[in-house]
Amino acid sequence: MGRCWRNLAEDLKGIRVTARNTIRALLLLAALIVPAGARAACVATAQAIIPIRIIGASIVVPVEVNGIAASFMLDTGADRSVVTPAAVQRLRLLRDQWVGTAMLGVGGGNGAHPNANPHSLTLGGVPLVRRTINHDNSLAVAVLPRARAGDQVLDGLLGRDFLSLFDLDLDMFGGSLTLYRVQDCAGRFLPWRRPYRAIPVVMMEQGHALLLAVAVDGRPLRAMLDTGANASLLGRPGIVRMGLTPASLASDPTDEVSGLGPRVITMRRHQFRSLRVGNQTIDSPEIWVEPVLLSPPFVDMLLGADWLAGRRIWISYATQQMFVAGP
Repeated sequence: MGRCWRNLAEDLKGIRVTARNTIRALLLLAALIVPAGARAACVATAQAIIPIRIIGASIVVPVEVNGIAASFMLDTGADRSVVTPAAVQRLRLLRDQWVGTAMLGVGGGNGAHPNANPHSLTLGGVPLVRRTINHDNSLAVAVLPRARAGDQVLDGLLGRDFLSLFDLDLDMFGGSLTLYRVQDCAGRFLPWRRPYRAIPVVMMEQGHALLLAVAVDGRPLRAMLDTGANASLLGRPGIVRMGLTPASLASDPTDEVSGLGPRVITMRRHQFRSLRVGNQTIDSPEIWVEPVLLSPPFVDMLLGADWLAGRRIWISYATQQMFVAGP
């Protein structure tokens, strides 16, 4: 009798093990099947609509620093956001005793200065943090070459270290910047009602710079979208690739241009036959030409505010795309 009970117990144990294995197999099969038919939906959520002021060729946005209103230039060409020494005092910013930043721009080096650490930093009511491991909101401190835009005093530059955490819907004609949070999106996902076209871009891992393939006089070049540049600029690599020489530029008109850094540079305005961006061609564009090294160093040219004028563009840092609204 005891032997029969033992046999029965062993049979029941075997049934339980088989049942558990069957359940595990079913759960595994479900895990393999469900994701194929239940992919996460694309979500693009507007976080804030911010009015922009276009003063001359500068795009100025209202930023609150420590609860105090400030004016910053929107600068997708800057990998580090900057506040001026005068604004440090006015906005009552604490200086970092341990960490400083040396800035390098078209006008050369700006030297290393202790960073400024705001208690709070917001754009359109949205808290700003940098794309860093500890998500700090520190600002580099430097003297800006353009301390004013028209009658507006500029307190700093808002660069990609803060901006690249969002998608940017920049409407130059409508005078607004909308910040979006984008998840699980690809392809043509914009909520725009107007037709739009995609422009291929490459996103640099370091600094999250947007590089576009453009063509000047039919020659392909690598350009960086720079909302902080007054006008488009052909740098040293682009000059070499275009085969330009001092003799071919000698009769061009000149402008004195100041970028971040202590030097004022005399640049020439050269008229090319065409500038092609995406599927649009601009005839007879005037572009600044100067053998300066841009950042990243293999960038041939900056695509500046002259190209942006009157356009609506969507910069998608989340999906590494750029879109331009149709006319």
